[in-house]
Amino acid sequence: MSRSPTAIADQLLADGVISKDKHHGALNHFKQYGGFIEESLIEVGAIDEDTLLKQLAQYYKTRFVSTEKLKRAEIGENVLVCVPGEIAAKHDVFPILFDKEKSVLSIVAVDPSNLDVEAHLIRISGVSKVTAYVARPAAIRAAISKFYKGDIHAFASMDKESMHAFQSMMDVYERNLLDEGTMAASVATSAASMERTLSEDELALRAKGGAQEKLGAGGLSLEVVRVLVSLLESGRGELSGHSVLAASHTERVCKRIGLSPSEVQGITLSALLHDLGKGSPYHLTAFNVSEWDGHRITAEKRYDAPLRLLESADLPVETITALKHMYERVDGKGFPGNLRQGDIPLGARIMAMADTYADLTNNPRNPYRRTLTTEEAVEVLRKARDTVFDKNLVELFATVVAGDDIKRQLLTGARSVLLIDSDAESCAILEMQLTTRGFKVRTAHKADEATRSLIDDPVNLVLTEVDLQPFDGFELKRRLNENDATKDIPLVYFTGRKGSEDVEKGFGLGAQDYLVKPSTMEVVAAKIQKYLDQSEPRATKGGVSGSLKEMSIPDLVQILSHGRKTGRLSLTAGNQRGEVHFVGGDIYNAMLGKQRGEEAFFAILRFKEGSFAIDPDFTAEDRVIQMTSEMLLLEGLRRFDEENR
Repeated sequence: MSRSPTAIADQLLADGVISKDKHHGALNHFKQYGGFIEESLIEVGAIDEDTLLKQLAQYYKTRFVSTEKLKRAEIGENVLVCVPGEIAAKHDVFPILFDKEKSVLSIVAVDPSNLDVEAHLIRISGVSKVTAYVARPAAIRAAISKFYKGDIHAFASMDKESMHAFQSMMDVYERNLLDEGTMAASVATSAASMERTLSEDELALRAKGGAQEKLGAGGLSLEVVRVLVSLLESGRGELSGHSVLAASHTERVCKRIGLSPSEVQGITLSALLHDLGKGSPYHLTAFNVSEWDGHRITAEKRYDAPLRLLESADLPVETITALKHMYERVDGKGFPGNLRQGDIPLGARIMAMADTYADLTNNPRNPYRRTLTTEEAVEVLRKARDTVFDKNLVELFATVVAGDDIKRQLLTGARSVLLIDSDAESCAILEMQLTTRGFKVRTAHKADEATRSLIDDPVNLVLTEVDLQPFDGFELKRRLNENDATKDIPLVYFTGRKGSEDVEKGFGLGAQDYLVKPSTMEVVAAKIQKYLDQSEPRATKGGVSGSLKEMSIPDLVQILSHGRKTGRLSLTAGNQRGEVHFVGGDIYNAMLGKQRGEEAFFAILRFKEGSFAIDPDFTAEDRVIQMTSEMLLLEGLRRFDEENR
């Protein structure tokens, strides 16, 4: 069909789907605000999204993808790398699936009938075919912002009901927090009428695990709260994004425990709100408050500031109890209730720990004056167990965060990258971002230093600036090409120099890619992973290893299978040692003692405690096991259930 700006509205009118009045209203809105006529139709209430998408799918002779499905989709980096972010934004398309075996790329588009765009995508992605589905324009742009630009709240602006519900919360916040005089008075007062206490009904509701599913009057959603908190914290310097990060840790622990969805939401909300109104020069985490008198005195005055600020908001019981009791201690020396052990609300125990961990691992101004590693931060929590934190929850928390680190390493194959950049700040930021994605990162600030490092200890890939000293990145590549030890190492330029001559020179020297700053880390990481997967494995020191308490065997198998990884998974439990061999995500063989194949795999599945290690440079020769990993896991778990009946 024609793609004139108002063609869709005209077609809907002609087909009798919308009335003349609604058609007229949509056209007026479109003339006033521009954008897409589809959005104007929805905005003025001429048609709802579901009906519109069904009609569009009929017109374009394709299928549609709803906003809700796009919002909840998990799009892998192997899909995103097929379409550069700037191309997706330019043509209002978004990749949703890539079938590597068939070389078919599936996308959603505002106009699925645009053959020119389809041909362009085939050229730049190298796929054989592009299948286009239709989606709402605003949803496509939100997906581009979320997945390419890292804006995890991109879809929140489309949730009008939640935004409306949240407006009252914004008003309360602005009245009480942004006015310093009002805030000071609010913090100073301790009038009983200002304090919200739990009624018997609320306590009974908590005991039954029946917290309300809505997060506030009008159905306030966690996603909208995350948007607001992110905006409020954007000016907190080193603590920018802290509450969102603490909430992420809190949410994962709650889900790991198996709490109900309403409990998970309520406790996660408390982590998002826990710093509102405290306005202290100190960061008042549970750990800091337990260690320093100045922190404790301030926290005793301001611990309930979030509750008083949001008194008019209908907060869930779990949120209220967690916020009120986050400074309790398991040894009974906390406040305000001097509660001990299990008397402290579960949400408060989880959130206090997640808040401390987020501060230790992401705030360089924490008590240690540097960001700690996962292991170091967990050790701090362990030292405070039995005094501040619940010892059982500390171990569970350690398992959750360690498992996240291991998963990232498994998905990247724990490959090593040498990062070369003369700008120390830029280099440090890149190192952190790549490390959090599971890569083993080494750094160098000078070209000659990098050259010596690569000769002595090769890596899997080099990511480098062009502007280096004492010679530039082009000369660096020339020298690497001339040395047998380094000539085959893939090199990617990530630079501020974007002239066409520079780009041609980089590719002429044999660079894998030439990326121009600024680019999102999602794209950079996806490109790195792409070239690592394409290159021959190089000998690297070590691999991914860990405890089966941190990552179970079924989880390991699923991650390696879905990530299409090749290597050997070695497992040790007591005096038993087994192996599972993967090739492109398929399980080729398993060994345990004298057992081989499927029976060995089923026996290995019984390992509950022990350790594992991944050797990414191992490749199995013969395929002994023909079953898929999913079938193997199902059959193994079925056998286990039968044995334990």
